[in-house]
Amino acid sequence: QNLESIGFNWAKHNQTWDAMYEKLKQYKAVYGDTDVPQKYADNPQLGQWLNNQRSGYTNFRAGGTKRSKCNGMSEDRIQQLESIGWSCRCEDG
Repeated sequence: QNLESIGFNWAKHNQTWDAMYEKLKQYKAVYGDTDVPQKYADNPQLGQWLNNQRSGYTNFRAGGTKRSKCNGMSEDRIQQLESIGWSCRCEDG
């Protein structure tokens, strides 16, 4: 089912993504990398968000066309993440 047809607000989703991206940049400023643990005690949402980005990246690169399955991942977002040193480092299996 199309998310727009049930009232999903992509603008709010984009604002959330942008806010979490800013938190990732802050994390990098403190720790020097973007390797946020999935269960990061100081900000559990950031660790989970980054895990979702990895999943979205994998689905997007595998040819996923549904925005929801790719967690909103796009070439622009990949470029933003990579510009601050993020690497998916997705492991097979």
